[in-house]
Amino acid sequence: MIGYKHILAVVDTRPSSRYALNKALILSARAQAKLTLLEVTPKGSLLTRLTQPNSDANPFIIYEDLLAQYRKQGVEVAIKTRLNNRLSRAILDELEQDNYDLVILNYQHHNPLFHKFSFADEWRLLRESDVAVMLVGAHDWEEEGHILTAIETDDSSRKHTDFNRKLLEETEHLARLLDNDIHLLNCFQEQNLSMAVTQPKEEQQALNEESRHWMSLVDSAKPYHLEDSHLHLEEGLADHIIPDMAKRYRANVVILGSGEHHGLLSQLKGHTSEQIIDQLNCDIFAIKPASV
Repeated sequence: MIGYKHILAVVDTRPSSRYALNKALILSARAQAKLTLLEVTPKGSLLTRLTQPNSDANPFIIYEDLLAQYRKQGVEVAIKTRLNNRLSRAILDELEQDNYDLVILNYQHHNPLFHKFSFADEWRLLRESDVAVMLVGAHDWEEEGHILTAIETDDSSRKHTDFNRKLLEETEHLARLLDNDIHLLNCFQEQNLSMAVTQPKEEQQALNEESRHWMSLVDSAKPYHLEDSHLHLEEGLADHIIPDMAKRYRANVVILGSGEHHGLLSQLKGHTSEQIIDQLNCDIFAIKPASV
């Protein structure tokens, strides 16, 4: 389980960046973790800032009062700046310099056309980082809110079962820190069913398939004492169902597996993974499998 001993938050002077800072401070205070704030500055802009008479050499001065409040609560806050024209590269370089448990940064939603011609820095970070990543939007967490975690139960291998357990352990830990409840989601699709009129045998196959997925979902949730009303089995594509469920339950955070061979984000091909994130109006927490 991630212990949140050292959190990295990517922060700048844009108003939306304050949400990443606030959430990083909340988690650091409740988990008693060290927090490092990272400003990524494009090459050339730092010199411009320092040479302009009216420029402020310390971009974090606007957060001075807020940081002082949390430092009085015992939160250790460090501040760093990296020069790089690529946000993801700067973050990955920083992750190599210390033992971070979590990266928090703001995510700007993109027009669907964006993904046809470009690749978001945040997505490069998700694919290349070995550290869990939380993408946050410009909104606060609701009190006594909900966390929605999507797991996939088709693979019964030991490796994948362990990864599902890791997702649920991290979910339980985050839910406890935020005083949120947990909703668990499994999406499935029927296999090899006729497009014509369904025959009784095929109907039975469909029922058996749904029952199998439900039992797998119940077994996965059993150690965490979740009520059946918080377990959701939905037939269809994950990229359609997850945003709908997140909206229906007004989730504070959607938790997804990332990087494992059968992880949900690994299953979403082409531009689908980017599109699912852009459909979510809540925070996204991408968890990595345990290192071998």
